[in-house]
Amino acid sequence: MTRLSPLPFSCPRLPALPTTAPLAAALVWLAAWATPAAAQRERFTVRLERVGSTPVTRPAGTPAAGDFWQESLQISLGQRFVRQQGNTIAVVGGQWRAINATLPRPNASQNEVTTLHVAAADLMLLRSFGSKHTLVSVLRPGLYGDAVRVEGAAFVDRIVSPRTTVGLGLSYASSFGKLLPIPVVHVVSRPKRRLLIDALLPARGDLWWMPRKGLDVGLNASLVGAQYGLSAAQQVAGGTDLWLANATVGPQLRWAPRGGKWQLTGDAGMTVLRRLEYARNGRSVADLAPGNVPFLRVGANRLF
Repeated sequence: MTRLSPLPFSCPRLPALPTTAPLAAALVWLAAWATPAAAQRERFTVRLERVGSTPVTRPAGTPAAGDFWQESLQISLGQRFVRQQGNTIAVVGGQWRAINATLPRPNASQNEVTTLHVAAADLMLLRSFGSKHTLVSVLRPGLYGDAVRVEGAAFVDRIVSPRTTVGLGLSYASSFGKLLPIPVVHVVSRPKRRLLIDALLPARGDLWWMPRKGLDVGLNASLVGAQYGLSAAQQVAGGTDLWLANATVGPQLRWAPRGGKWQLTGDAGMTVLRRLEYARNGRSVADLAPGNVPFLRVGANRLF
């Protein structure tokens, strides 16, 4: 039996794309790449996520609660700067994320909760070339658990038709839980006025229907994770890192109560793939094998 307690989260708002500005498509891409920094359009974001509880495999000699659960709180803040008549946009910001989880702990009680933190700067630069191409570069230096490192990406978008933009790029990030070089494909298409398709494969895909101003309803599939360095007190089975990621699928909603810059957001559904492994020197040493469970996210955004 899984249990789910309702708690809050946010999801970036996708703008209606102008058909002549390549920077617009790149801005949408930033929302998809940044697990959920979304600093290109959201000046401020706060979200809370709760994932249902499920049994896990316990490494030998480590106590743990009967059920594994996790919840996370994320706060992001950004500021953008436009230069050279709009051909260049820089976004400077930061994010902090804390995850509470009932992980196995050596010499700890069964109910003890482990807290993992990410505190990173978001440095993004978008540069348009001609009327069809935009180069996007992202750096995210910061603290990932007990490890200091830099994650990032490079990406090129091309307008292929008045309603469709396609891009290719490469990220070096830990969205899959493990730090990996990941090829990405970006597609933004607006086949009809009220319908928007936005995908950054393999990390995220969105389908949005916009019945009226200030209200968007959609479906989302996404992968959110990180590779956390562990302190000596958090290490289990010889693992110095924790690979943690959740792939989720479900409906989503964005609502601006007064049609302004404040949005309330939420989505819910099921996890479809989960990673929870202790690792050392890039190799897994203990797989806790959590099952799939319901999730809930709610939050708020303040747009530029």
